[in-house]
Amino acid sequence: MMLAASAVLCSAFMLPTPVPAPETHSIARSGISPQMLDMDTIGGIAIALGGVGGGIALIALTEKAGQRNEEAANEQPCVVCKGARVVTCPVCQGTGRDQYADLVKGVREAAGEVGEKTTVITVDDWEDGPKQVELFKEILSKYPVKYSGSGTCINCDGRGVIVCDNCQGSGLQPRFLERYSPDDFMD
Repeated sequence: MMLAASAVLCSAFMLPTPVPAPETHSIARSGISPQMLDMDTIGGIAIALGGVGGGIALIALTEKAGQRNEEAANEQPCVVCKGARVVTCPVCQGTGRDQYADLVKGVREAAGEVGEKTTVITVDDWEDGPKQVELFKEILSKYPVKYSGSGTCINCDGRGVIVCDNCQGSGLQPRFLERYSPDDFMD
């Protein structure tokens, strides 16, 4: 009613008609109102924070386990050679004699591979230059040649044993990651 009276007075005096003031409502100043925080939202936030904390704890636990593993001494005997550092030759079955050795020698000569199999290699030493090194000399010196002559096994050189492939002659079972290098997985 008051608005109608003021409109009549304004038109009589040639004044602009007053505009009604907007109704004021309380507007929440923060983005989250108490009605938006229900138990589902609080539970979701708690699960997210727990997941992040659990993930960090799992990574820390794994890192510490790896450090403890590196510090522990490896004393488990090799599962292949049982700590003996050598295994029976699979070609001659430990006799030192191979019935097919002469045939293999003929095939190698025909293929252009001349010379005997040798365990001596040349290693380039940075300080002293190239050196001749006999592979596994101290291990194989304990096992004398069992057979020499025509038909000597070329795999074991007539000894009847070869150095264990699994432990590389150490007699200790290598840990899983020590058995493989990144080069094994590269193409």
